[in-house]
Amino acid sequence: MDIAGLVKAQIEYVKKRTNNEHTDPEHATAGYRGAATAGDSGAATAGYRGAATAGNYGAATSRGKSEVSTNGLAVARGNNVKVKGGIGSILVIAEENAIDYDIADWKAVVVDGENVKADTWYCLKDGELCEVAE
Repeated sequence: MDIAGLVKAQIEYVKKRTNNEHTDPEHATAGYRGAATAGDSGAATAGYRGAATAGNYGAATSRGKSEVSTNGLAVARGNNVKVKGGIGSILVIAEENAIDYDIADWKAVVVDGENVKADTWYCLKDGELCEVAE
């Protein structure tokens, strides 16, 4: 499976497992500037400028910042977005054009502890992953 297929599968996974009631600790959804948190193996989705956090083996998607623990999948798309994850996690980040929301640049990496540090926030600048402060 290529990166595009992986991202598509993750989005479908999150869509199937999220709700708007916020009563299930394994699946959470939040809207504009909202925060969604899910436990281990859970799925969290947050909207524009939102924050999504999921535990070990979890999936987090947002248009703000996404964070996962060990072996998770964090996806963030928008402008000035950031991602972080534990060892073994996949981080996907996409920066959009401000005018038409098309993807201007994107990158996908695995947190290996050497080239990409665990539990460290990253953003995308000029096509390169850059560490950022919390």
